[in-house]
Formats: sequence, structure tokens, C-alpha cells
Amino acid sequence: MGFQRLISTLQSPPPWRWLAGGRPWQRLGSAPLWRVPLELLQQLHWWLIRPWRWPRRPPKGRPALPWQLTLPACWLNSYRPAEVSWWWALGVRSWSQLAPYSPDSLAGALHAKRRQHWPDHCRPALQLLADKAALLACTPERWRAPFMLLQPQPSTPQPHGVLEGHPEIPAWWWEALMAEGVVLKPQRGHAGRGVIRFRWTGSALEQQALFGQLPADAPYAAEAALAADAEPPTPTQLLAHWHRLCRSDEPALAAPYLCHSTELPAADPAVVVRVITSRPSPEAPVAVRQAWLEVPLCEGVVAFISADGVSLPNPGEPLTAAQQDALDRWTKQLQSGAPLCVRACLEAAAAMHQLLPAIDQVAWDWIPASPEPLLLEGNGGFGLLVPQLFARLSTPALQP
Repeated sequence: MGFQRLISTLQSPPPWRWLAGGRPWQRLGSAPLWRVPLELLQQLHWWLIRPWRWPRRPPKGRPALPWQLTLPACWLNSYRPAEVSWWWALGVRSWSQLAPYSPDSLAGALHAKRRQHWPDHCRPALQLLADKAALLACTPERWRAPFMLLQPQPSTPQPHGVLEGHPEIPAWWWEALMAEGVVLKPQRGHAGRGVIRFRWTGSALEQQALFGQLPADAPYAAEAALAADAEPPTPTQLLAHWHRLCRSDEPALAAPYLCHSTELPAADPAVVVRVITSRPSPEAPVAVRQAWLEVPLCEGVVAFISADGVSLPNPGEPLTAAQQDALDRWTKQLQSGAPLCVRACLEAAAAMHQLLPAIDQVAWDWIPASPEPLLLEGNGGFGLLVPQLFARLSTPALQP
């Protein structure tokens, strides 16, 4: 492996668990003998180096966690302090209560262990899910928005739906850019990295990070200056600007910004429905395992609300009055019955899982639009924190 990849690997925790499952130590899955020294170095890094990077004080609004919990969770095992704060907000007060669950850092190892006996370890499905453009290309048209894959120069955009007279630019590009906007995100990526919304306001280009915030020194599009004759950027120009923002030169997926259905309360950005589908064997039917909504309240706060209206507690600062009002609106509406647009996401997710090569579990992200939900992406290596938190709440999965 390359030097940078080796350093990154050494800085990750090994797939080891301590004082969990009734055992003093256990390894998740099997591994060749040559990995033992590498995993030992990973564990020593986690024990000796990583603690120096932890915050000495909890972030504002979060309680100080007792060492009786953080020592086994964050030092002996590989929980992050922020992760334990979520469990604390849910009422977990001791390691004996937390031990049955798994840190998010071991999500990859747990997925791999579960897939050891599946055909080809589910690799064909995982490769398809990792390529956002390829996944959308095999998605039924009613469940996808128009999109195109933008390649760095000298390659040219690969359009899906072409406007006559402008063979390199799809028909939807100008309409979306001057209306709700166009979203660019990495062709391959996760955790909301590099997902940026662009909108042309008539003489300037607005930009908005849909996950987190753009850095204070983020460049603005100089070519979209405030000149009276300024024109909206072409896909090639916007890709170049996105590369400067993200400090990368990777391909990007471009698509119109999607709004959720008016059946739901307003939110900016749009609400996302995450649906986890599963099947116990390659021949078994697909079922919805869990579903929740990721709802932007305001000022960067996101609420996680199950499809039947149960909200995860907030581990940070208390919600403002406006945020609490927004949360109450959402929970009350979902408690009175999930709207059709939300239930349609569950049905579509189960159908999409059936179309994939053999794979046990997939997390799908949908915009609950009308008349049909629209797929954002699927993820076979999804994180475990939020699913486990909802499992702790014993929230049943809403069935389609």
C-alpha cells in the first residue's frame, strides 16, 4: 500500500473489542497473520497517541462525561467522545449499558463480517453503490432526477437528456441553475463530503454547503463576477469552481436541487428520508429494517425523527425556541401518520434493493418528493450510530 494509505490505516482503530460480549477481547471477523502486527500498531496508536487529540473540555452545551464511561468506551475501545455524548443523551450511564452496541469506527468491520458467507462478499453490489452515477443510471426513471457526470478536463460531460443546439449541456441545466439550483457532489464519496448547491441569481453565483459549512476562505466564482453582462456558468466552469472549493480534481455528479413534497412542513435544505433495507439471505425477500427523517431545523441543527414521529434527543446545546417549534411541527405530523410521500420512500427502497446484485443491507437516501420519491444515493457501508440509537429507543420499523 502507498505511504499515505499506510499512515491513514495506522491512524484507524483495529477491529478489536474489549470487555464486550462477555469476553475480555475479541476480533471482528478473520484476518491473515500478516495483519496482526499492523493491527497491534493500530491499537497502540489508539491507546497512546489518539487520546492527546481529544478535547480537554466538552463542547459548549454538552455535559462532562464520567471517566468510568469514557475510559472503557473511548480509550480501551474506539468510541469517539462525541459519539458517547449521543448515548449519554439517550440515558446510557455505564459501560455495561453501552457494551452491547458497537462504535461507529467498526462499521466497516461489522459489515464485512456479516458478508463473509455471501456470494463474492457482496462486492458487485458494493461497487455499484459506490458509483453514484452508475447507481442512478440503473434506477427507474420515476425515482430519479436528471443528472450528468462531469469529468475533469480534457474529458467532456456525459449528459442524460440533451438540449438541441447545445449538445454538451443537458436541457435541465439552465432552468435548474436559475431556479432552485444545481447540486454538485463527488461521484464517489460519503458522509456529505463536497455536496454543494449552486444557484444563479441574475448576476452572481450563490453557493451553499448542504452538509456542514464552507470554510471562511472558500473562493467565490471570479468568472461569475457582478458584471452587467455576466452569464451563468456552464457545467465545465462550475466543475472547475467546485474543484477549487473542494481542493480536488475528482469527477462530480451534477443534478437539480430537489425539494420535498408540500405534504411535509417547509425546511431548507430539503428533508432526507433514510431507509435501511435488509434480506437475511440472497434468496430471501427484502424488508424495511429502519426508516427515519433527517430534518434541518435551522442554524445548522439537524433532527433525526423516526417515520412514526420519535425524535432522538439532542446531545448538544438546548434547542432555541424556533428550533423547538420546528421539531414539534414535524413530530406531531409524523405521529398522526406518515404522509404518502414518506411511505413511498420505503416502498421504493425495498424495490431498489431487489434490483441490486446480492447484498444483505443497504441504507438509501431519498427526497420525499411528489408524485414519486427521488433517490439521492445508496450506501452499503453505512454508519451504525443512528440505527443503534433508534434500536435503543425500540422504535419499530414503519412498513411500506
